[in-house]
Amino acid sequence: MVSRLSISFIALACFTVSCAPARVWESKPAVQEAVNRQFSVSLEPLREGETYFSVFRITVKNNTDADLEIDWNKTRYIHNGHPISGFAFQGIEPSDLKDGTIPSDTVPAGGSFRKDIAPTNLIAFKPLRDHTPEAHSGISAGMIPQGENGVLLVMRQNGKEIRQEVSVRITEVSTKGGVSHS
Repeated sequence: MVSRLSISFIALACFTVSCAPARVWESKPAVQEAVNRQFSVSLEPLREGETYFSVFRITVKNNTDADLEIDWNKTRYIHNGHPISGFAFQGIEPSDLKDGTIPSDTVPAGGSFRKDIAPTNLIAFKPLRDHTPEAHSGISAGMIPQGENGVLLVMRQNGKEIRQEVSVRITEVSTKGGVSHS
Protein backbone atom coordinates (compact mmCIF):
# COMPACT_ATOMS: atom_id res chain seq x y z
CA MET A 1 0.00 0.00 0.00
CA VAL A 2 2.79 2.40 0.91
CA SER A 3 4.64 1.71 -2.32
CA ARG A 4 1.53 2.43 -4.46
CA LEU A 5 0.96 5.69 -2.61
CA SER A 6 4.62 6.65 -3.03
CA ILE A 7 4.59 5.85 -6.74
CA SER A 8 1.36 7.83 -7.23
CA PHE A 9 2.82 10.83 -5.39
CA ILE A 10 6.04 10.73 -7.44
CA ALA A 11 4.08 10.45 -10.70
CA LEU A 12 1.88 13.41 -9.72
CA ALA A 13 4.93 15.49 -8.77
CA CYS A 14 6.66 14.71 -12.08
CA PHE A 15 3.53 15.59 -14.05
CA THR A 16 3.11 18.87 -12.18
CA VAL A 17 6.73 19.90 -12.73
CA SER A 18 6.71 18.92 -16.42
CA CYS A 19 3.61 21.04 -17.07
CA ALA A 20 4.87 24.12 -15.23
CA PRO A 21 5.94 26.95 -17.54
CA ALA A 22 9.70 27.42 -17.84
CA ARG A 23 11.15 30.78 -16.87
CA VAL A 24 13.07 32.25 -19.78
CA TRP A 25 14.51 35.74 -20.18
CA GLU A 26 14.79 37.76 -23.38
CA SER A 27 16.60 40.94 -24.34
CA LYS A 28 15.18 43.73 -26.48
CA PRO A 29 17.05 44.46 -28.57
CA ALA A 30 19.21 41.34 -28.59
CA VAL A 31 22.24 43.56 -29.28
CA GLN A 32 22.32 47.32 -28.70
CA GLU A 33 24.85 49.66 -30.29
CA ALA A 34 25.89 53.22 -29.44
CA VAL A 35 28.18 55.32 -31.63
CA ASN A 36 30.16 58.50 -31.06
CA ARG A 37 33.04 60.18 -32.94
CA GLN A 38 35.75 58.16 -31.19
CA PHE A 39 34.24 54.66 -31.03
CA SER A 40 31.22 52.42 -31.39
CA VAL A 41 30.20 50.02 -28.63
CA SER A 42 27.80 47.09 -28.79
CA LEU A 43 26.27 45.29 -25.83
CA GLU A 44 24.84 41.78 -25.97
CA PRO A 45 23.54 39.88 -22.93
CA LEU A 46 24.57 36.20 -22.90
CA ARG A 47 22.92 33.22 -21.22
CA GLU A 48 25.95 30.91 -20.80
CA GLY A 49 23.89 27.71 -20.89
CA GLU A 50 21.05 29.00 -18.68
CA THR A 51 17.58 30.40 -19.41
CA TYR A 52 18.62 33.71 -17.83
CA PHE A 53 21.32 36.22 -18.77
CA SER A 54 24.45 36.30 -16.61
CA VAL A 55 27.06 38.27 -18.57
CA PHE A 56 27.33 40.94 -21.23
CA ARG A 57 29.51 40.72 -24.31
CA ILE A 58 30.89 44.17 -24.98
CA THR A 59 32.53 45.01 -28.30
CA VAL A 60 34.33 48.31 -28.89
CA LYS A 61 35.53 49.54 -32.29
CA ASN A 62 38.02 52.39 -32.24
CA ASN A 63 37.18 54.88 -35.02
CA THR A 64 40.28 57.04 -34.50
CA ASP A 65 44.00 56.92 -35.31
CA ALA A 66 44.99 56.86 -31.61
CA ASP A 67 44.67 54.11 -28.99
CA LEU A 68 41.70 54.12 -26.61
CA GLU A 69 41.91 52.83 -23.06
CA ILE A 70 38.98 51.24 -21.20
CA ASP A 71 38.96 52.31 -17.55
CA TRP A 72 37.38 49.32 -15.79
CA ASN A 73 37.66 51.03 -12.40
CA LYS A 74 35.27 53.79 -13.54
CA THR A 75 33.07 51.79 -15.94
CA ARG A 76 29.73 51.00 -14.27
CA TYR A 77 26.87 48.52 -14.47
CA ILE A 78 23.61 50.48 -14.88
CA HIS A 79 20.27 49.03 -13.76
CA ASN A 80 17.07 51.02 -14.36
CA GLY A 81 19.06 54.22 -14.83
CA HIS A 82 21.18 53.92 -11.67
CA PRO A 83 24.89 53.04 -11.43
CA ILE A 84 25.04 49.88 -9.29
CA SER A 85 28.53 48.37 -9.48
CA GLY A 86 31.59 47.74 -11.59
CA PHE A 87 32.36 44.68 -13.71
CA ALA A 88 34.35 41.48 -13.38
CA PHE A 89 35.66 39.25 -16.14
CA GLN A 90 37.81 36.21 -16.80
CA GLY A 91 41.37 36.63 -15.57
CA ILE A 92 40.60 39.32 -13.01
CA GLU A 93 41.68 38.80 -9.42
CA PRO A 94 39.08 39.36 -6.68
CA SER A 95 41.67 41.49 -4.86
CA ASP A 96 41.83 43.86 -7.89
CA LEU A 97 38.06 44.36 -7.60
CA LYS A 98 38.31 45.01 -3.88
CA ASP A 99 41.27 47.39 -4.18
CA GLY A 100 40.05 49.22 -7.32
CA THR A 101 43.18 48.25 -9.24
CA ILE A 102 41.63 46.59 -12.28
CA PRO A 103 44.05 46.92 -15.22
CA SER A 104 42.79 48.92 -18.19
CA ASP A 105 42.37 47.37 -21.63
CA THR A 106 43.61 49.04 -24.80
CA VAL A 107 41.64 49.27 -28.03
CA PRO A 108 44.24 49.93 -30.74
CA ALA A 109 43.79 52.70 -33.30
CA GLY A 110 41.34 51.47 -35.94
CA GLY A 111 41.00 48.16 -34.09
CA SER A 112 38.36 46.28 -32.14
CA PHE A 113 38.12 44.77 -28.67
CA ARG A 114 35.69 42.21 -27.22
CA LYS A 115 35.19 40.96 -23.66
CA ASP A 116 32.51 39.13 -21.64
CA ILE A 117 31.80 41.02 -18.41
CA ALA A 118 29.60 40.40 -15.36
CA PRO A 119 28.24 42.99 -12.88
CA THR A 120 30.22 42.65 -9.64
CA ASN A 121 27.12 43.00 -7.47
CA LEU A 122 25.74 39.81 -9.06
CA ILE A 123 28.79 37.54 -8.77
CA ALA A 124 29.82 34.99 -6.17
CA PHE A 125 33.46 34.74 -5.12
CA LYS A 126 35.32 31.59 -4.14
CA PRO A 127 37.18 31.94 -0.83
CA LEU A 128 40.49 33.76 -1.41
CA ARG A 129 42.38 31.04 0.45
CA ASP A 130 40.88 28.17 -1.60
CA HIS A 131 43.86 26.88 -3.56
CA THR A 132 42.52 23.42 -4.37
CA PRO A 133 42.81 22.19 -7.97
CA GLU A 134 39.00 22.27 -8.29
CA ALA A 135 38.96 26.00 -7.46
CA HIS A 136 39.96 27.06 -10.97
CA SER A 137 37.86 30.22 -11.13
CA GLY A 138 37.60 33.02 -8.62
CA ILE A 139 34.15 34.28 -9.63
CA SER A 140 30.80 32.95 -10.79
CA ALA A 141 28.30 35.19 -12.61
CA GLY A 142 24.74 35.49 -11.30
CA MET A 143 21.40 36.33 -12.94
CA ILE A 144 21.00 39.78 -14.49
CA PRO A 145 17.60 41.09 -13.30
CA GLN A 146 14.65 42.26 -15.35
CA GLY A 147 14.57 45.88 -16.41
CA GLU A 148 16.90 48.28 -18.19
CA ASN A 149 20.43 46.88 -17.91
CA GLY A 150 23.58 48.30 -19.39
CA VAL A 151 27.04 49.74 -19.21
CA LEU A 152 28.35 53.24 -18.63
CA LEU A 153 31.64 52.75 -20.48
CA VAL A 154 34.49 55.06 -19.47
CA MET A 155 37.29 55.42 -22.02
CA ARG A 156 40.41 57.58 -22.12
CA GLN A 157 42.22 58.94 -25.14
CA ASN A 158 45.13 61.39 -24.97
CA GLY A 159 44.27 62.19 -21.34
CA LYS A 160 40.62 62.97 -22.11
CA GLU A 161 37.80 60.92 -20.52
CA ILE A 162 34.98 59.81 -22.83
CA ARG A 163 31.75 58.28 -21.45
CA GLN A 164 29.18 56.32 -23.41
CA GLU A 165 26.10 54.54 -22.09
CA VAL A 166 24.48 51.58 -23.83
CA SER A 167 21.66 49.39 -22.50
CA VAL A 168 19.07 46.71 -23.27
CA ARG A 169 15.74 45.79 -21.68
CA ILE A 170 15.62 42.32 -20.14
CA THR A 171 12.24 40.74 -19.45
CA GLU A 172 11.06 37.37 -18.21
CA VAL A 173 8.74 35.39 -20.45
CA SER A 174 7.08 32.09 -19.59
CA THR A 175 7.19 29.28 -22.08
CA LYS A 176 5.33 26.00 -22.14
CA GLY A 177 6.14 23.39 -24.73
CA GLY A 178 8.53 25.77 -26.50
CA VAL A 179 5.86 28.41 -27.22
CA SER A 180 6.36 31.89 -25.82
CA HIS A 181 3.48 33.42 -23.88
CA SER A 182 4.81 36.99 -23.69
